Amino acid sequence: MEVTEEAAPAARAGGSRSPVEIAFALALVAVSIGAIAIASSYPVESAAYPVAIAAGTAVLGLWIALRELLRRRHGVPTPGAFAHHAPRLVVAVAALVVYFAAVGLIGFILPSLALCILLPAAAGFRRWGLSALVGIVCVVAILLIFVYALGRPIPDDLLSPLLAKLR
Repeated sequence: MEVTEEAAPAARAGGSRSPVEIAFALALVAVSIGAIAIASSYPVESAAYPVAIAAGTAVLGLWIALRELLRRRHGVPTPGAFAHHAPRLVVAVAALVVYFAAVGLIGFILPSLALCILLPAAAGFRRWGLSALVGIVCVVAILLIFVYALGRPIPDDLLSPLLAKLR
């Protein structure tokens, strides 16, 4: 990682998001460690994928924190605000919380499609057709990989009877 002196005036003039970067990175590491702890109690064949993803996420969180600590040590913390459009950030975080609650209540497919279509719209993306296409492709790919290729169940959904007929 290269730290240049050119960023220093911008950091002083516009403030720094450095504390938020570090806090986010450490939260990412903590959540990853929690996910590893939970997944470690699963059978080995079920635990491998979530443990690998969580371990990778923890490493990335540590890298973000270390990078920012090094930048601060060199006097050039990351300049700028953490969020340029705070209401959109709030909508995105709320959407993820609602998504995880909805998956537990009504299953995987419909909440995932809704998230793939509505979250980009909340961020300002207005190509609804493209969002719908990407959402459908992502959900179908996940179903093909986990349900059909790996034989792993997904939470029951209103569309589960249709999936059962496709098997």
